[in-house]
Amino acid sequence: MSNTAFIAGIKASIKKHALMPMHSRIIVGLSGGPDSVFLLHMLASMQQEDSIHIIAAHLDHEWRPESGQEALFCAQLCADLNIPFITKKIAELNATITHNGSKEEYARRMRRHFFEQIKKNESADCIALAHHAQDQQETFFIRLIRGATATGLSAIHPKNGSYIHPLLETNKASILTYLHDHGITYLTDPTNESLDFLRNRIRHLVLPALHTSDTRFAANFTRTISHLQETEQFLEQLTNTVFAELTHLSNEKLMLNINLFCNQKPFMRYRILMRWLIAQQVPFTPTHAFLQEIERFLAHPGEKKHQIHHSWHITKKQTRACIEKTNLP
Repeated sequence: MSNTAFIAGIKASIKKHALMPMHSRIIVGLSGGPDSVFLLHMLASMQQEDSIHIIAAHLDHEWRPESGQEALFCAQLCADLNIPFITKKIAELNATITHNGSKEEYARRMRRHFFEQIKKNESADCIALAHHAQDQQETFFIRLIRGATATGLSAIHPKNGSYIHPLLETNKASILTYLHDHGITYLTDPTNESLDFLRNRIRHLVLPALHTSDTRFAANFTRTISHLQETEQFLEQLTNTVFAELTHLSNEKLMLNINLFCNQKPFMRYRILMRWLIAQQVPFTPTHAFLQEIERFLAHPGEKKHQIHHSWHITKKQTRACIEKTNLP
């Protein structure tokens, strides 16, 4: 495939998923690695023709000695491309995000906080990340191993809230070929080779074996993910409809009809609970045990109050339940 056809294919994907309307202001997550460097170059070339405005954002995690040099590399790249550049060190972020033991997950949440803060400050429309087709495959198998629901197995969507993924239908090998053909430099992260991380084990051991087993893997995997995402979209619409039927506002409180809720299938009950918690802006980790705990409380005729977070509880009133703020001492 020629480089011209390669870029045309990515632009067609962006248009198909309506990722970047005219005059969009876009925050681009820039690590300095090949994927984000390619994404920045591509979007920079599209700025004038597509009337978009991009701002690059780089978070220095300060976990490796070379992280400062990586920030300088990104700053110089943006200066060369005449693109506004914003960077911060992770220690400079004013974020109340706890470390749950996973360094990767903590870093991901901190990056999202950083990007979303910039989006707000810059009145941007979206945040572009450089996930590509192989990232999609890795994410699917990580979630499969961890016992994800159908929602989790639908993996990375082209657009998810404020986040867009313009390269999601693009192969990593094609990205590297383009960068090499155009003499574009980028950084390499040595930790990407370490088998200490689950993602790397999937990347270096599992995916090559699947490609070797059957040459149809890549195409059929993409087709399967598309089917899963279409199914998830349908279920999301159905959840919206059922949630509207099960809830109503009373004295500015979102009340859940317990009887109607308990009559739903278990699969739908879990989706309704998550929608309810999200609507009330309750921080939570959507584990099966946590949702089961709430379900048991709602189904049990006795208890009237159940703490679900140090700042939130559920109160039952006859056949109705609401989520309320807990008055802390």
